[in-house]
Amino acid sequence: MTEKTERRSLKYIRLAAYLANQPGGVERLVMTLPEIEEVVGETLPSNARFPSWWRNDDRRMHSRAWLTAGWRVGSMMGDKAQVEFVRAED
Repeated sequence: MTEKTERRSLKYIRLAAYLANQPGGVERLVMTLPEIEEVVGETLPSNARFPSWWRNDDRRMHSRAWLTAGWRVGSMMGDKAQVEFVRAED
């Protein structure tokens, strides 16, 4: 694994940890893209401004972060630059 790939996966691990650490009663979490960037520690790629980037696809490294943490993306409001994470049902 290259250093760039390791760094890229680490930032999404930070997002997974943030979501996993949400209190049990939190079923829905809306975050702005700047808030997500603060959690991951760097700027998201430019295509993260589009809803398609936020698909719940476990073949994509960034998607695996929230899916592994027990969350899924309910919606991405591109006009507001907000992502709605919803706790996945068991």
